[in-house]
Amino acid sequence: MNPGATGRWKLLLIAALFFAPVIAAVTIFFYLPQYIPEGRVNYGTLISPARAVPQLNLVDASGAATSTALLGKWSLVYLGGADCADSCRTRLVLARQVRLALAEKRARVQRVYLAGSPAAAAAAKAALAAEHPDLLFVAGSSGEVTRFFQPTDADALYLLDPLGNWLMVYSGTIEHKGLHRDLKKLLRISQVG
Repeated sequence: MNPGATGRWKLLLIAALFFAPVIAAVTIFFYLPQYIPEGRVNYGTLISPARAVPQLNLVDASGAATSTALLGKWSLVYLGGADCADSCRTRLVLARQVRLALAEKRARVQRVYLAGSPAAAAAAKAALAAEHPDLLFVAGSSGEVTRFFQPTDADALYLLDPLGNWLMVYSGTIEHKGLHRDLKKLLRISQVG
């Protein structure tokens, strides 16, 4: 075999090795879509596309207007009322544990208890503030809040980004590890908040 033919075969082999994965990917994507994995990498339910939180007339537990309560930090929001049953307390403890497990990044995440009225927020704060000193208690019109979040699970946690977009919802059956993994990944990828 002459040296020129050997060089050509080497070049063709290198080109085949380079283009084979591209051709295989295009073939699978367009002609064999049943072989595309349908798995997901997020634990919570993704809101796609993300929905911007409307201008909710929020007030804190003392009744003072606070329009920026859901901005500037990643927010784990729990929709609650004046009283917090056992399942509510379990969700709040879970959210606290996940936030603490974020270590140095926990300052970028806040936990929010969103009640339907200022009186409900004040009552919840009186009952829960000792156990949850870093929990932010705010209230909005229950009609506005319900219209936006459309809660189907009373014990769900809602994840909002620092720009006020609703990204994910975590049902009442969530586990610590899945929520922690999602938040850790989001905080690593995002420089916002």
